Amino acid sequence: MFNKLITGTAFAFAVAILAPVSAIADSIDPASYTDTLAVGDSVTVRKTVTINAGTPTTAPLDVMFVFDVTGSMGGEITIAKAAANDILAGLSGFGSLRSGSGWYSDPLFEGVHVDLNDGNTGATSGINDMWAGWSPGDTISESSTTSCAVAGVNVGCGGDFAEKGFAAISEAATSASWAPGSNRFIIAFGDASFKTPPTATETKDALAAANAELIGISYDSTFTSNIEGLGGTAYNGAGLDTDALVALILDSVGTSFDTYSTVTVDDLGVGLPGVGVSATCVSADTGACVGADAVGSYDRSVDRSFEFDVTFTGLEAGVHSFPTYGLADGGIVAAEKDTFTVTSTSVPEPGSLALLGLGLIGAGVARRRRR
Repeated sequence: MFNKLITGTAFAFAVAILAPVSAIADSIDPASYTDTLAVGDSVTVRKTVTINAGTPTTAPLDVMFVFDVTGSMGGEITIAKAAANDILAGLSGFGSLRSGSGWYSDPLFEGVHVDLNDGNTGATSGINDMWAGWSPGDTISESSTTSCAVAGVNVGCGGDFAEKGFAAISEAATSASWAPGSNRFIIAFGDASFKTPPTATETKDALAAANAELIGISYDSTFTSNIEGLGGTAYNGAGLDTDALVALILDSVGTSFDTYSTVTVDDLGVGLPGVGVSATCVSADTGACVGADAVGSYDRSVDRSFEFDVTFTGLEAGVHSFPTYGLADGGIVAAEKDTFTVTSTSVPEPGSLALLGLGLIGAGVARRRRR
């Protein structure tokens, strides 16, 4: 069993340059690495993560839209649905995007009405399913117990003023199929306060466990208070046209990338079962290295670089090709590609091969002398 460290000039003899997984503004150098390992053997490669100034352009995003679908929200939901395609088109400018939706009223809720997918239209994300049949003057009111049929789903039109927002947001956080390493957002639209269960603390914990950021488009101050109480950012949506609503959401998503506190390198388990991956922080732009992480108070006002020793260990024979990611606060900001041929027998190091060659030459000379 052996371990070798690949740095500097030695790297040129071991690497085969392949196309990067994707063109990402933030980067990992080297952009790719290839090698052959025996089962149980390891190689350590020095990798540099560079996080550039400005907003990333291709960081993967997962976005869940959650709507209050009670009667008083009819007009606002119509605005949000009309804006859906523009919102999704704008968000795709930040990187690869998946979207889905949920809704709530009282007592009904469905935090994941349509799960995250890469269709990214009002139809494929489920936004078009949201109830929008109410308008001022209709008989349906907040005191009504009437249920409204929405795309085959019975959605309650409200029984009192407080709605099941905590439940829907919590369920979206815990049950949506978030992609590993995605940058995660829940964008909620509402005009009423939230009721328990779950509690605000439990909902906040669910958001933290999912590493999801909460953005609220508010049509009432009580909704704003609930969103901010969950650690989210709320914007006043009253009277906004489509362009203004889209601008608010895009600005909020972009701002979320402005600062970060941890940087690391990880394959997020995609190399398994063939190759195990672990990282050790070697140097940080500022701050300090703590185990696998560079830790500090970072922002995107300047380009920043971080170095890591990444160890790859052969676990299962075969050819294994997979991405290794640069992560900021757990979200992917850069990717590169590693390819390993794992053999069931030991692979001689270059020095061993040279000694073997000399030994064979010596044996041949000895045989000729005996003749």
